[in-house]
Amino acid sequence: MKEFIESYYPQVFSAVTRLTRLNTGQELDALTREILDDLWAKKTTLDAEPRQGVFIYKVVLAHVLAYLKASGQDEKVASLQQILPISPTNYTQLGEDPLSDGNLP
Repeated sequence: MKEFIESYYPQVFSAVTRLTRLNTGQELDALTREILDDLWAKKTTLDAEPRQGVFIYKVVLAHVLAYLKASGQDEKVASLQQILPISPTNYTQLGEDPLSDGNLP
């Protein structure tokens, strides 16, 4: 798992930083590690995914939206929903339960 974290941490951390616009290193690190734990739990699916980057991005997005909603940052959620290249019909599903084992859209 250590190699997995070292391999994906920089990219996930960078995406979380850009999407959340957080300045607190502890919050960014905690959210990044939560996402990496989820990705590790879904490693079999990730390894089988032909477009791994897209799969990772969707997992990151699900966690970020859930985090922002839980933090009461509805304006950021709305802003992301307007600018991100993903169908708006998927936002509710993505933000509701990022830790579920269901397939991401």
